[in-house]
Amino acid sequence: MKKTKKKIVEATVKVDGKRVPVGLMNTKQALDMPAEQGMKFSHPDKKPGETGVLLSREELHKVVKKRASVDTSKRST
Repeated sequence: MKKTKKKIVEATVKVDGKRVPVGLMNTKQALDMPAEQGMKFSHPDKKPGETGVLLSREELHKVVKKRASVDTSKRST
C-alpha cells in the first residue's frame, strides 16, 4: 500500500497588523495546533513561505478532508 505524503504548510499569525511566520509543519501538525485568533496557514498545494494563499484552520481542514476522500477513491479504482 502506498503511503500518502503529508503536505507542508507554513503557519502564520497576525501581530501588529503584519503576518509573522510561526513555523513549517505538515497538515496534521497544523490542524493539531492550539486555536489562535488570526492564525492562518499556507495552502498545502502551494509552496510554503512563498504563497499569498492563506487559509483559516477550518478552510485547511476542508482541503485536507477533500484530498483524503480523493486519495481514497483513487485507491479503490
